[in-house]
Amino acid sequence: MQLLEQMRTQIEHSSGSLESLKLALEAAQRLLEERNQSLLNARSPLLEGYRAEEDDKLTGLPSQAAFEKALERVFASGETFTVVTFDLDGFREINERFGLATGDEILRRIGQLVRKALRASDVAGRIGGEEFALILRGITGDRAFGVCERLRVAVLKYPWHQLHPELKVTISLGFAGRDNEPTAREVLARADRFQAEAKSSGRNQTFPGLYY
Repeated sequence: MQLLEQMRTQIEHSSGSLESLKLALEAAQRLLEERNQSLLNARSPLLEGYRAEEDDKLTGLPSQAAFEKALERVFASGETFTVVTFDLDGFREINERFGLATGDEILRRIGQLVRKALRASDVAGRIGGEEFALILRGITGDRAFGVCERLRVAVLKYPWHQLHPELKVTISLGFAGRDNEPTAREVLARADRFQAEAKSSGRNQTFPGLYY
């Protein structure tokens, strides 16, 4: 009888320790989630003067006007940067087949994927219906290509079947650095041309490639 009592006491003590450990882990998880959300909500200094309340309501990304102002600022600063443009492949057909509500939800989730892919110093914007643009500060060439590819693969591998069993979503991207372009708009236009080439060459890819 005494042995059973000792065993019961030990079990109760172990249960209490496990419960304390569980509570500590839950608290740590909450702190991590809050930190990650804070990072996602951080805004680049290039967006100074534009409030989060002015962002695109569907995607949560800065508006076209805010993005274009940020691009002018980074160009005028003289710093190294890369502009990326991309859009969703066959988005009109997706809307026609799966409905506008599904299309809107796709755009909302694309906004989430973009925010997760970028650093706090970078800028993303929704510049058209299914058109997006990014400013990657301090990187060009292979590093910019790597960011584009990570985002492309993130979109490709996202579980879109949760919205519809037959739904597949891909993006085509183009990117360009400052190089010798005279204006920020020319840099953006060159990224657009590469994006169009990516789309016309088969979609679901980034141009220019590593060996372009």
